[in-house]
Amino acid sequence: MTKGNGATLTWRVDQLEKAVSAFDCKLDTLLQNHIPHLNTELQSLKTRINVMTAVNVGAIILGILIAKYF
Repeated sequence: MTKGNGATLTWRVDQLEKAVSAFDCKLDTLLQNHIPHLNTELQSLKTRINVMTAVNVGAIILGILIAKYF
């Protein structure tokens, strides 16, 4: 291995370490800031889906009862 190839390898490893460091910072930001908000929004969505499911099932049952008596 020549001296030039060793310098290139060192430079490439340095670039890789910088990229991994930047990725680590972005991942920390994501975990600390965005995940709790997403969890809250998903919980709200789950509640809305449960309510709409109950309303739709109630409407179907009411429709069947009305159709049976008319």
